[in-house]
Amino acid sequence: MYDAGERQDLTMATARKVAGERPEQSEINRESSDFVDALARGLDVIQAFSADAPEMTLSEIAKRTGLSPATARRSLLTLKELGYVGMNGRNFVLRQKVLSLGAAFLDSMNLRDVADAYLQELAEIFHDAASMTVLDGMNVIYIAHVPSRREVRFRVAIGTHLPAYATSMGHVLLAELGGDAQAEFLSHAPFQAYTSRTTTKASELRAIFKAAKREGYAAVQDQLEYGSVAVAVAVRDSRGHAFAAINCSAETSRIDMKSMVATRLPKLQTAAARIGEAVARYPALLHSIDASS
Repeated sequence: MYDAGERQDLTMATARKVAGERPEQSEINRESSDFVDALARGLDVIQAFSADAPEMTLSEIAKRTGLSPATARRSLLTLKELGYVGMNGRNFVLRQKVLSLGAAFLDSMNLRDVADAYLQELAEIFHDAASMTVLDGMNVIYIAHVPSRREVRFRVAIGTHLPAYATSMGHVLLAELGGDAQAEFLSHAPFQAYTSRTTTKASELRAIFKAAKREGYAAVQDQLEYGSVAVAVAVRDSRGHAFAAINCSAETSRIDMKSMVATRLPKLQTAAARIGEAVARYPALLHSIDASS
Protein backbone atom coordinates (compact mmCIF):
# COMPACT_ATOMS: atom_id res chain seq x y z
CA MET A 1 0.00 0.00 0.00
CA TYR A 2 0.93 3.66 -0.24
CA ASP A 3 2.22 5.65 2.73
CA ALA A 4 0.79 8.94 3.96
CA GLY A 5 3.29 11.01 2.02
CA GLU A 6 2.56 9.22 -1.26
CA ARG A 7 -1.16 9.61 -0.74
CA GLN A 8 -0.80 13.30 0.04
CA ASP A 9 1.31 13.87 -3.08
CA LEU A 10 -1.09 11.95 -5.29
CA THR A 11 -4.20 13.53 -3.82
CA MET A 12 -2.87 17.05 -4.23
CA ALA A 13 -1.69 16.23 -7.75
CA THR A 14 -5.15 14.91 -8.54
CA ALA A 15 -6.80 18.00 -7.09
CA ARG A 16 -4.57 20.24 -9.19
CA LYS A 17 -5.18 18.18 -12.31
CA VAL A 18 -8.93 18.38 -11.80
CA ALA A 19 -8.60 22.10 -11.23
CA GLY A 20 -6.69 22.43 -14.47
CA GLU A 21 -9.38 20.53 -16.34
CA ARG A 22 -12.35 22.50 -15.05
CA PRO A 23 -14.67 23.94 -17.73
CA GLU A 24 -13.83 27.27 -19.34
CA GLN A 25 -15.71 30.16 -17.80
CA SER A 26 -17.67 30.57 -21.04
CA GLU A 27 -18.96 26.99 -20.67
CA ILE A 28 -20.32 27.51 -17.14
CA ASN A 29 -24.00 28.33 -16.91
CA ARG A 30 -23.97 30.71 -13.94
CA GLU A 31 -27.52 31.76 -14.72
CA SER A 32 -28.93 28.35 -13.86
CA SER A 33 -31.20 28.31 -10.85
CA ASP A 34 -29.20 25.32 -9.60
CA PHE A 35 -25.87 27.15 -9.70
CA VAL A 36 -24.51 28.01 -6.23
CA ASP A 37 -22.23 31.04 -6.54
CA ALA A 38 -20.83 30.77 -3.03
CA LEU A 39 -19.73 27.18 -3.59
CA ALA A 40 -18.14 28.05 -6.94
CA ARG A 41 -16.24 30.94 -5.34
CA GLY A 42 -14.97 28.68 -2.56
CA LEU A 43 -13.67 26.14 -5.07
CA ASP A 44 -12.05 28.92 -7.10
CA VAL A 45 -10.20 30.03 -3.99
CA ILE A 46 -8.95 26.51 -3.21
CA GLN A 47 -7.81 26.05 -6.81
CA ALA A 48 -5.89 29.33 -6.73
CA PHE A 49 -3.19 27.72 -4.58
CA SER A 50 -0.44 25.90 -6.47
CA ALA A 51 3.16 24.72 -6.19
CA ASP A 52 4.39 28.18 -7.18
CA ALA A 53 1.93 29.92 -4.87
CA PRO A 54 1.54 27.75 -1.74
CA GLU A 55 0.65 30.76 0.42
CA MET A 56 -0.84 34.10 -0.57
CA THR A 57 -2.20 37.32 0.82
CA LEU A 58 -5.85 38.27 0.43
CA SER A 59 -5.08 40.65 -2.42
CA GLU A 60 -3.05 38.01 -4.26
CA ILE A 61 -5.89 35.49 -3.98
CA ALA A 62 -8.42 38.08 -5.14
CA LYS A 63 -6.24 38.84 -8.16
CA ARG A 64 -5.78 35.16 -9.04
CA THR A 65 -9.47 34.33 -8.78
CA GLY A 66 -10.87 37.56 -10.22
CA LEU A 67 -13.00 37.98 -7.10
CA SER A 68 -13.37 41.25 -5.23
CA PRO A 69 -11.27 41.42 -2.05
CA ALA A 70 -14.44 41.41 0.05
CA THR A 71 -15.81 38.30 -1.68
CA ALA A 72 -12.44 36.51 -1.54
CA ARG A 73 -12.18 37.37 2.17
CA ARG A 74 -15.60 35.85 2.96
CA SER A 75 -14.72 32.67 1.07
CA LEU A 76 -11.35 32.40 2.80
CA LEU A 77 -12.79 32.94 6.27
CA THR A 78 -15.49 30.34 5.59
CA LEU A 79 -12.88 27.84 4.41
CA LYS A 80 -10.76 28.71 7.45
CA GLU A 81 -13.68 28.05 9.77
CA LEU A 82 -14.26 24.68 8.07
CA GLY A 83 -10.60 23.73 8.43
CA TYR A 84 -9.58 23.83 4.78
CA VAL A 85 -7.52 27.03 5.00
CA GLY A 86 -5.10 28.29 7.65
CA MET A 87 -3.00 31.37 8.31
CA ASN A 88 0.74 31.91 8.28
CA GLY A 89 1.11 35.48 9.47
CA ARG A 90 -0.78 37.57 6.89
CA ASN A 91 -0.73 34.77 4.33
CA PHE A 92 -3.42 32.19 3.72
CA VAL A 93 -2.36 28.55 3.23
CA LEU A 94 -4.20 25.32 2.49
CA ARG A 95 -4.48 22.88 5.37
CA GLN A 96 -4.31 19.11 5.07
CA LYS A 97 -8.07 18.74 5.32
CA VAL A 98 -8.29 19.82 1.67
CA LEU A 99 -6.72 16.47 0.80
CA SER A 100 -9.98 14.78 1.76
CA LEU A 101 -11.60 16.32 -1.31
CA GLY A 102 -9.18 14.57 -3.66
CA ALA A 103 -9.07 11.42 -1.55
CA ALA A 104 -12.76 10.77 -2.17
CA PHE A 105 -12.06 10.77 -5.90
CA LEU A 106 -9.00 8.54 -5.56
CA ASP A 107 -10.87 6.06 -3.41
CA SER A 108 -13.50 5.71 -6.12
CA MET A 109 -10.99 5.09 -8.93
CA ASN A 110 -10.23 1.71 -10.42
CA LEU A 111 -7.74 0.55 -13.01
CA ARG A 112 -10.32 0.78 -15.78
CA ASP A 113 -10.88 4.47 -15.03
CA VAL A 114 -7.17 5.15 -15.33
CA ALA A 115 -6.72 3.08 -18.50
CA ASP A 116 -9.80 4.43 -20.28
CA ALA A 117 -8.36 7.91 -20.69
CA TYR A 118 -5.24 6.59 -22.43
CA LEU A 119 -7.14 4.05 -24.52
CA GLN A 120 -9.58 6.73 -25.63
CA GLU A 121 -6.67 8.90 -26.73
CA LEU A 122 -5.21 6.03 -28.76
CA ALA A 123 -8.58 5.34 -30.37
CA GLU A 124 -9.02 9.00 -31.28
CA ILE A 125 -5.53 9.31 -32.78
CA PHE A 126 -5.56 6.13 -34.84
CA HIS A 127 -9.29 5.28 -35.18
CA ASP A 128 -8.45 1.80 -33.88
CA ALA A 129 -9.99 -0.26 -31.14
CA ALA A 130 -7.87 0.03 -27.99
CA SER A 131 -8.02 -2.40 -25.08
CA MET A 132 -6.53 -3.56 -21.80
CA THR A 133 -6.52 -7.19 -20.67
CA VAL A 134 -5.16 -9.34 -17.87
CA LEU A 135 -4.19 -13.00 -18.09
CA ASP A 136 -6.55 -15.56 -16.57
CA GLY A 137 -5.41 -19.12 -17.12
CA MET A 138 -5.68 -19.90 -20.81
CA ASN A 139 -7.44 -16.65 -21.65
CA VAL A 140 -7.11 -12.91 -21.56
CA ILE A 141 -9.95 -10.96 -19.94
CA TYR A 142 -10.86 -7.49 -21.18
CA ILE A 143 -10.94 -5.02 -18.30
CA ALA A 144 -11.04 -1.86 -20.45
CA HIS A 145 -12.01 -1.36 -24.08
CA VAL A 146 -12.66 1.47 -26.51
CA PRO A 147 -14.22 0.02 -29.68
CA SER A 148 -13.71 1.02 -33.29
CA ARG A 149 -16.66 1.55 -35.61
CA ARG A 150 -15.88 -1.62 -37.55
CA GLU A 151 -18.13 -4.64 -37.17
CA VAL A 152 -15.99 -7.62 -36.19
CA ARG A 153 -16.63 -11.29 -35.69
CA PHE A 154 -15.10 -11.29 -32.22
CA ARG A 155 -17.00 -8.39 -30.68
CA VAL A 156 -15.53 -7.65 -27.27
CA ALA A 157 -16.65 -5.81 -24.18
CA ILE A 158 -15.60 -5.56 -20.55
CA GLY A 159 -15.35 -9.11 -19.22
CA THR A 160 -14.89 -10.79 -22.61
CA HIS A 161 -12.55 -13.81 -22.56
CA LEU A 162 -10.44 -14.62 -25.62
CA PRO A 163 -7.78 -17.34 -26.06
CA ALA A 164 -4.43 -15.90 -25.00
CA TYR A 165 -2.43 -17.84 -27.62
CA ALA A 166 -4.27 -16.07 -30.46
CA THR A 167 -4.09 -12.44 -29.28
CA SER A 168 -1.37 -9.81 -29.21
CA MET A 169 -2.02 -9.03 -25.55
CA GLY A 170 -1.96 -12.71 -24.69
CA HIS A 171 1.42 -13.05 -26.38
CA VAL A 172 3.08 -10.27 -24.37
CA LEU A 173 1.61 -11.57 -21.11
CA LEU A 174 2.53 -15.20 -21.82
CA ALA A 175 6.03 -14.04 -22.72
CA GLU A 176 6.37 -12.76 -19.15
CA LEU A 177 5.52 -16.09 -17.52
CA GLY A 178 8.23 -18.08 -15.78
CA GLY A 179 9.54 -21.15 -17.54
CA ASP A 180 7.37 -23.65 -15.66
CA ALA A 181 4.18 -21.62 -16.06
CA GLN A 182 4.82 -21.06 -19.76
CA ALA A 183 5.58 -24.75 -20.25
CA GLU A 184 2.33 -25.67 -18.50
CA PHE A 185 0.42 -23.34 -20.83
CA LEU A 186 2.08 -24.78 -23.93
CA SER A 187 1.43 -28.35 -22.77
CA HIS A 188 -2.17 -27.83 -23.94
CA ALA A 189 -1.05 -27.35 -27.56
CA PRO A 190 -1.93 -27.87 -30.32
CA PHE A 191 -4.66 -25.27 -29.94
CA GLN A 192 -7.79 -24.59 -31.96
CA ALA A 193 -7.24 -22.79 -35.27
CA TYR A 194 -9.63 -19.90 -35.93
CA THR A 195 -8.11 -19.13 -39.33
CA SER A 196 -5.54 -20.82 -41.53
CA ARG A 197 -2.96 -18.43 -40.03
CA THR A 198 -3.68 -19.11 -36.34
CA THR A 199 -0.51 -20.20 -34.56
CA THR A 200 -1.38 -23.43 -32.76
CA LYS A 201 1.88 -25.36 -32.24
CA ALA A 202 3.86 -25.16 -29.00
CA SER A 203 7.22 -24.73 -30.71
CA GLU A 204 6.00 -21.82 -32.83
CA LEU A 205 4.32 -20.11 -29.91
CA ARG A 206 7.43 -20.54 -27.77
CA ALA A 207 9.45 -18.71 -30.44
CA ILE A 208 6.81 -15.95 -30.58
CA PHE A 209 6.91 -15.51 -26.81
CA LYS A 210 10.70 -15.33 -26.85
CA ALA A 211 10.60 -12.63 -29.54
CA ALA A 212 7.94 -10.67 -27.66
CA LYS A 213 10.06 -10.77 -24.50
CA ARG A 214 13.13 -9.61 -26.43
CA GLU A 215 11.42 -6.88 -28.48
CA GLY A 216 9.05 -5.62 -25.80
CA TYR A 217 5.90 -5.98 -27.89
CA ALA A 218 3.84 -8.50 -29.84
CA ALA A 219 2.03 -8.07 -33.15
CA VAL A 220 -0.47 -10.47 -34.70
CA GLN A 221 -2.43 -10.69 -37.93
CA ASP A 222 -5.35 -12.93 -38.91
CA GLN A 223 -5.08 -14.97 -35.71
CA LEU A 224 -8.68 -14.83 -34.51
CA GLU A 225 -10.23 -13.54 -37.72
CA TYR A 226 -9.10 -12.62 -41.20
CA GLY A 227 -8.45 -8.95 -41.84
CA SER A 228 -7.42 -8.04 -38.30
CA VAL A 229 -4.02 -6.79 -37.13
CA ALA A 230 -2.98 -5.76 -33.62
CA VAL A 231 0.06 -4.70 -31.63
CA ALA A 232 0.38 -4.90 -27.84
CA VAL A 233 2.73 -4.01 -25.00
CA ALA A 234 2.85 -4.99 -21.34
CA VAL A 235 1.87 -2.65 -18.50
CA ARG A 236 4.21 -2.97 -15.53
CA ASP A 237 4.07 -2.10 -11.86
CA SER A 238 6.90 -0.49 -9.88
CA ARG A 239 8.71 -3.86 -9.60
CA GLY A 240 8.63 -4.40 -13.35
CA HIS A 241 5.94 -7.10 -13.11
CA ALA A 242 3.63 -7.19 -16.16
CA PHE A 243 0.17 -7.16 -14.61
CA ALA A 244 -1.75 -6.23 -17.78
CA ALA A 245 -1.36 -5.49 -21.47
CA ILE A 246 -2.78 -2.85 -23.80
CA ASN A 247 -3.16 -2.95 -27.56
CA CYS A 248 -4.43 -1.25 -30.68
CA SER A 249 -6.24 -3.34 -33.30
CA ALA A 250 -7.22 -2.37 -36.81
CA GLU A 251 -8.18 -3.76 -40.22
CA THR A 252 -5.56 -4.97 -42.68
CA SER A 253 -7.58 -3.24 -45.39
CA ARG A 254 -6.25 0.09 -44.13
CA ILE A 255 -2.89 -0.76 -42.54
CA ASP A 256 -0.32 -3.55 -42.68
CA MET A 257 1.50 -5.03 -39.70
CA LYS A 258 4.79 -3.21 -40.32
CA SER A 259 3.06 0.17 -40.42
CA MET A 260 0.91 -0.79 -37.44
CA VAL A 261 3.98 -1.42 -35.32
CA ALA A 262 5.81 1.67 -36.56
CA THR A 263 2.94 4.06 -35.86
CA ARG A 264 1.18 2.54 -32.83
CA LEU A 265 4.05 1.14 -30.78
CA PRO A 266 5.53 4.44 -29.50
CA LYS A 267 2.13 5.70 -28.36
CA LEU A 268 1.29 2.35 -26.76
CA GLN A 269 4.59 2.37 -24.87
CA THR A 270 3.90 5.87 -23.58
CA ALA A 271 0.37 4.95 -22.50
CA ALA A 272 1.60 1.79 -20.76
CA ALA A 273 4.26 3.79 -18.93
CA ARG A 274 1.69 6.35 -17.74
CA ILE A 275 -0.69 3.66 -16.49
CA GLY A 276 2.22 1.94 -14.74
CA GLU A 277 3.20 5.23 -13.09
CA ALA A 278 -0.33 5.66 -11.77
CA VAL A 279 -0.25 2.16 -10.29
CA ALA A 280 3.17 2.82 -8.76
CA ARG A 281 1.80 5.94 -7.10
CA TYR A 282 -1.48 4.33 -6.08
CA PRO A 283 -1.05 0.54 -5.72
CA ALA A 284 -4.65 0.09 -4.58
CA LEU A 285 -5.62 0.38 -8.25
CA LEU A 286 -4.40 -3.18 -8.70
CA HIS A 287 -6.96 -4.35 -6.17
CA SER A 288 -9.69 -3.30 -8.60
CA ILE A 289 -8.69 -5.78 -11.31
CA ASP A 290 -10.92 -8.57 -10.00
CA ALA A 291 -13.85 -6.21 -9.67
CA SER A 292 -13.25 -4.82 -13.16
CA SER A 293 -13.13 -8.26 -14.72
